[in-house]
Amino acid sequence: MKTIAIDFETANPSPGNACQIGLAWIEGMRVVRVEERYIRPREVRFTFSWIHGITADDVREAPEFPDVLAEFEGDLDGALVLAHNAGFDAGVMKNCARAYRVRQPEMTYLCTLGIARAVWPELKSKALNNVARHLGIDFAHHNAAEDARACAEIAIAAAAILGASDIGGIPARLKLRRAA
Repeated sequence: MKTIAIDFETANPSPGNACQIGLAWIEGMRVVRVEERYIRPREVRFTFSWIHGITADDVREAPEFPDVLAEFEGDLDGALVLAHNAGFDAGVMKNCARAYRVRQPEMTYLCTLGIARAVWPELKSKALNNVARHLGIDFAHHNAAEDARACAEIAIAAAAILGASDIGGIPARLKLRRAA
């Protein structure tokens, strides 16, 4: 099964306003590819720049969501998609697809936040940066590609601890459900 970690950064809280996507492909128990793209949001109103540093100037010449999705649709269709707080990233994907009236790829989500809660209960915070720090994963937080890579590395570490042969084996070991 194709396994890809995903992360979105958003320009503002309105639906359909992703401004960056990051993806990290996992084969076996290794990250083999990492990509990021800026996305020109529907509303070029940036209220979250203080979090990720992305501004309207950064995305002025960027493609809109449908063009970026088209680039990765073949990879995402039928994939197991990891995200740290998967509800957020699944919501961004769904809301962007709905806002632009494009088909969303058929994906199954697995939340690494839920995995972290089960595998590392001793950690006070299971936020992406805290789990990554605990595991010695160096990354630039709130850059979508870096966040996706960290998410992938967290899943790989969890699979190893749980004795799963691949990421797809994690849910059975933890009695977690995958979400569509």
